[in-house]
Amino acid sequence: MTRRQGMSSKQHRSLKKRTPWGLPVMVAAGALAACSSQPVDKAGDKGTEADKLMVVDCLLPGQIRQLGANARFLTARRPIKTTASECAIRGGEFTAFDRADYSTALKVWLEQAKSGDAEAQTYVGEIYEKGLGLAPDYEVAAVWYRRAADQNFTRAQINLGNLYEKGLGVNKDPIMALNWYRRASGLDGDNLQYASTIVANDALQKELSNLQGEVSKLEQYKAQTEEEKRRAAEKARAEQLAKQERDKANQATQTATLEVASLDPTLAPPSIQILDPPISLTRSGPTVLLRNAVSEKEIIGKVDSPAGLKSFTVNGKRVDVDEFNLFFIKVPVQGRKTDVAMNATDKVDQRVGFGFSMFLDQAANQSRTQKIEFDASSQSPKFDGVSFGRYYALVIGNRDYAYYTDLETPEKDARTIAEMLSKQYGFNTKLLLNATRYELLSALNEMREKLTEHDNLLIYYAGHGELDAQNDRGYWLPVDAEPGNTANWLSNVSISDQLNTFKAKHVMVVADSCYAGTLSTASVARQSAVAENELQKEWLELMVDVKARTVLTSGGVRPVLDSGGGDHSVFARAFIEALNTNNGLMDGNRLFISVLGDVRKRSQQFGIDQIPDYGAIKYAGHEAGEFFFVKAKSI
Repeated sequence: MTRRQGMSSKQHRSLKKRTPWGLPVMVAAGALAACSSQPVDKAGDKGTEADKLMVVDCLLPGQIRQLGANARFLTARRPIKTTASECAIRGGEFTAFDRADYSTALKVWLEQAKSGDAEAQTYVGEIYEKGLGLAPDYEVAAVWYRRAADQNFTRAQINLGNLYEKGLGVNKDPIMALNWYRRASGLDGDNLQYASTIVANDALQKELSNLQGEVSKLEQYKAQTEEEKRRAAEKARAEQLAKQERDKANQATQTATLEVASLDPTLAPPSIQILDPPISLTRSGPTVLLRNAVSEKEIIGKVDSPAGLKSFTVNGKRVDVDEFNLFFIKVPVQGRKTDVAMNATDKVDQRVGFGFSMFLDQAANQSRTQKIEFDASSQSPKFDGVSFGRYYALVIGNRDYAYYTDLETPEKDARTIAEMLSKQYGFNTKLLLNATRYELLSALNEMREKLTEHDNLLIYYAGHGELDAQNDRGYWLPVDAEPGNTANWLSNVSISDQLNTFKAKHVMVVADSCYAGTLSTASVARQSAVAENELQKEWLELMVDVKARTVLTSGGVRPVLDSGGGDHSVFARAFIEALNTNNGLMDGNRLFISVLGDVRKRSQQFGIDQIPDYGAIKYAGHEAGEFFFVKAKSI
């Protein structure tokens, strides 16, 4: 049954339990939950109070400062992002969230940005990148990001890297993107990788070799025409004939020169990304380190082919790539070293190859230790001596809707996950069932006021989701949401704005709803491979010290299953099992890989391709960190 996209129904809540179409839908689709229906009457809500909890661009008044015994002066007005309520209390100027646009936002931040403030420059860049009512201006956004990035403002460095990765406002350059990501993270060398930039090195080398070959041919042609020009001049019997031959040779020379100069190295052949396992760039080439002897290893990756994919092979065996450009293949492991060769050919016969080795390193497995401790005074788990801070969770399960068809599993999902996080991982957990928009925003505001820079927050949402066809914006639907009326919906943009104001060091959103994938995402740092103790400790120390705002969604920008996992949704069951089987430390990317394979297999049993996604939440304050789960029962 697909969660959480609705089917229209004119029944009021008191009648919807008896809808004549409910049972047939459940039988035919294996439990298809509804996501939209027509309201008959409106439930009262605290809309006005909820709006006060929305985040706005606030321009605070200047402060009167004393200078010496008699002199006083008024400081410049100061821009901040905060709730409308707090801005009003502090006497600030703001525009209501639902009326704000690029001009009102620039009015708050531009002056501060011009004065050289890196944070303000980053916000101005984000204003231009978002558009806020106008078409995005990525070129101007890149200019402002670079100004802040040059001041080592990590958020701007991540944003600029994302533009280079996608080719927005700047020439697409994965290497430049990776350099900015690495600079933001504080890690040098090859221990840091981003899934989106693990593009086949062999493919790049072959592309370079092909380009150099083309240049060589054109240079030879140029030399040949030069020689023909010389011979034509020597053999000319008449001035007119010599002139004609020289003109002809000159034209050929100019053509060859222009072809050499205009040769464009930015071709668009297929590209191969390896999502799992992590690959380390060693002196002997790309390598996957295996800790334990196994008969086969599953490789998960992605093949992008702008011209369309003609074929993809792994070790000579043809491999299918699904509609999301993903491939899943189990490669036999033979002996201590197994070579893996991948080749992708597009429909214009451009071909790239990527090779790596899987190496069994049992010595590293024996030497590696994972010691987990717990600091009772700070309520903070420690792993390899690295302190992770306190953990909080806001778990939301919306099942009983006023104007939408009820769902089956969100309450069960939420209760089970809240209990697991509390008992097994030591989270301070707040469980919110069947929440209205006001209750959702109040809970977020409570967390915003409570959490410090030493804390971690997990937000789990299970419920209806909706997509606004006019702007392709995704929404969470509180239980008082009305179809066709976004006033009581909670947009992903609003959620990003809320998280941007949190002091918490690491925040992870897990969204099991329709269209959750519209939470804007960028790349997330990950360890390149299984590392030695000291290297892992360095990685952990860096990652826990920088902000992380990440999101794990159940199925991208599409409907997702509401059941199929027993008492839970397919996604919730995979999420629960992944954390239940974890015996120590698990980061967000490893959780994603575990959930990805499980959800894909289970959803296909219902004839649905549900593919979870994981990335950083843009415009929410993400720098370069990761979210870590440390199992308390292992302490």
